[in-house]
Amino acid sequence: MAKNYIGIEIGNGIATMYQGGNKGRILVSRLPENLVDGGEIIAPEFLSKFLKKMKKEGRFSGKACALILPEYSTYFRSLEMPPISEKQLRLNLPYEFRDFVGNESINYNYDYAVEGYATDEDGKVKAISLLAAAASKTTIKEYEALLYRAGFKLKVALPREMALLNLVRKAIERGARSDRTFIIIDVGFASTRVYIFQGEDLKATKTIEMGCRDVDSVIADYYNIDIYLAASYRETDHDGILESDVCRAVYNRISLEVMKAINFYKYENQQSEFEDCFICGDCSDTEALVDNMLTYVRLNRANLDVILPEECRGLSDAPRALMAIGVTL
Repeated sequence: MAKNYIGIEIGNGIATMYQGGNKGRILVSRLPENLVDGGEIIAPEFLSKFLKKMKKEGRFSGKACALILPEYSTYFRSLEMPPISEKQLRLNLPYEFRDFVGNESINYNYDYAVEGYATDEDGKVKAISLLAAAASKTTIKEYEALLYRAGFKLKVALPREMALLNLVRKAIERGARSDRTFIIIDVGFASTRVYIFQGEDLKATKTIEMGCRDVDSVIADYYNIDIYLAASYRETDHDGILESDVCRAVYNRISLEVMKAINFYKYENQQSEFEDCFICGDCSDTEALVDNMLTYVRLNRANLDVILPEECRGLSDAPRALMAIGVTL
């Protein structure tokens, strides 16, 4: 994929853009209120104007872009298929998602990435491991129109898991151990997600319906202010609020669920060894929460440079832009 693609992620509270090249360029901007809710676009005209302004402010060049799809519009799963042709694989994908999309299969686009091959004693392929995705055609068309008005042309749209797989694969190509366990914790605004890769094989995912919005909520209650202003208090650590008992109670709830997900994987995969994890996401710069989480899971914070392209290593906003980076690779 061309490196001059602009990677875009539109979250609930933050929009992120990334463009590679000789030197990576990242812009993370807080979204105005009432533009996006639960990943769904509430005001497409205003969001287009906001993205157009971001593109100009970040001095991103060209129109071609790659988008992280909102989770509500996609289904993602690991599959094992017999050794059949690419044409046959694509014909069979809708059937593999029948439990998710039901009779609406015609309204989805399907794609896949090959994880690996299982062979018999003679080296003959007997099965193909795939990561497959189904994405709503309606959602993709809505984003195409929205991005077009903002001065972009949508070329690629991927779920988060495939963007992360791109990063892991590139890391292995650059020399990371092919059997390494990559624990990636995405500290988001509305939710926190855990992704566990064993080499290029996505072994486990867990979504915890808590994130920095829950921190903002207790800050809003504490100061008797609206939740949008409370996010500013969190970002600036107003009056040291992030070390308060009310905030720590939220950190503990989130961290406990993350710990459960990782410990369950450890129990089910006792041969897998790991001592660190990668931290990313909209709220990965909320250090009080991240430090609390690392204490719970008893893992070190891995250097994100291991999975980052060379052109964006060292950029302060790279952890918040990880998905937007991965979708361009």
